[in-house]
Amino acid sequence: MARQILSSSALLFVLYDPHRRAPASENDFLGAISLGCAMENMWLMANSLGIGVHIVSSLSESRVARSVMEMLKVPDNFVIGFTMRLGYPVGQANYLRVRRDLNDFTHRNGFENKGLG
Repeated sequence: MARQILSSSALLFVLYDPHRRAPASENDFLGAISLGCAMENMWLMANSLGIGVHIVSSLSESRVARSVMEMLKVPDNFVIGFTMRLGYPVGQANYLRVRRDLNDFTHRNGFENKGLG
């Protein structure tokens, strides 16, 4: 992963302040949804411009995140929500994509009916 990060044209860190949240937003659930919506919009715009996007979850791990935050001199009240690698794709993506099977998280007409079918 380090090679891919170092070879990226750009890294975009999406930060948030967990202490500033919407009223009655227990555990900042609405803040997480808002970050996801913002990320999706950036991803769609990048894609429309021919720019490739790769979400890098490993930089949100607490030990790594602290190092990144220190390097970037980010104030202590912020945390890394997401990190994106951005760049113009040269060819087929060569990174590991982890996908869950659709039947792992779908239910039909009730929670006990696992899967779509």
